[in-house]
Amino acid sequence: ESLRKAAGLIREHKHTIAEFLVREVAKGRKDSVVECERSADLIEYCAEEGVRLLSKGDFLTSDAFPGSDRNKLCLASRVPLGTVLCVPPFNYPVNLAVSKIAPALIAGNAVLVKPPTQGSVAGLHMMQCFHKTGVFPDGLINMLTIRSSENGDYMASHKGVNCLSFTGGDTGIRLAEKAGMIPLQMELGGKDACVVCTDADLDLAAKHIVKGAFSYSGQRCTAVKVVMVEESVADEVVRKVVEGVGALTVGMPDDNCSITPVISKSSADSIEALVVDAKEKGAKLCHEYKRKCNLIWPLVVDHVRPDMKLAWEEPFGPVLPIMRV
Repeated sequence: ESLRKAAGLIREHKHTIAEFLVREVAKGRKDSVVECERSADLIEYCAEEGVRLLSKGDFLTSDAFPGSDRNKLCLASRVPLGTVLCVPPFNYPVNLAVSKIAPALIAGNAVLVKPPTQGSVAGLHMMQCFHKTGVFPDGLINMLTIRSSENGDYMASHKGVNCLSFTGGDTGIRLAEKAGMIPLQMELGGKDACVVCTDADLDLAAKHIVKGAFSYSGQRCTAVKVVMVEESVADEVVRKVVEGVGALTVGMPDDNCSITPVISKSSADSIEALVVDAKEKGAKLCHEYKRKCNLIWPLVVDHVRPDMKLAWEEPFGPVLPIMRV
């Protein structure tokens, strides 16, 4: 019931929270509101599933293995871990925070949330919704706004932390090393591939490639990071994808544009370096590369080969490499 109240308050204040998502992480206004609505839905889902899952135990008998007698009984139940350190990323500072907070709470744990540097104000407003319910005991839900680069190791290795839930990039590897022998839940970077075969519906494939690669300017863990297409249909797939990319709008989040500025200058520099490396090694840029500060226009890069960094590294931006196989 407490979680349902928090979900209701997030829905009530979704436009306020969304405003800070727009300002802090340059997410389109419509998508920012959707993130808040999805977060409320997820909290309610955790409340329902948590009650069902945690209210039952497992009953085991001792004759489960051959040669054993049924003379012993075992009842297994789930118990809280203690304090869960929750570290969400900048791209979904509300949704990927509640995806850690709600399961931890329904399982009987306390939580300490370390919000991302970009997205911390939206995270604070989200946390206020939990506190405004007035039903959670003091000290059960906590937030600490510090930089992981300065204090992350200290938090991860603190004896008061009994579990670490982290979503992000390479920082997670270092935190895991510092955390020691506690349960870890890590969602790190990846190179999500879309494979297009000769018998595919090419129109449907191109539509989903464009959406999967360029939603929120490609700054998603689940974004399409590389397309692997069979040579016999590659030209047609590239043409259709390029047409779809041409229909995307580029600009500021207040205008609900498809492509908005990436999170930081260092991120934009990293994306640009991958593009330059691929171009110098013979890849074909299907559009003119264009950048204004942190705003990078969507780009399809064809004929990417394994010796190019773009084939392996995650751009986390509006750049889509295509490899022909």
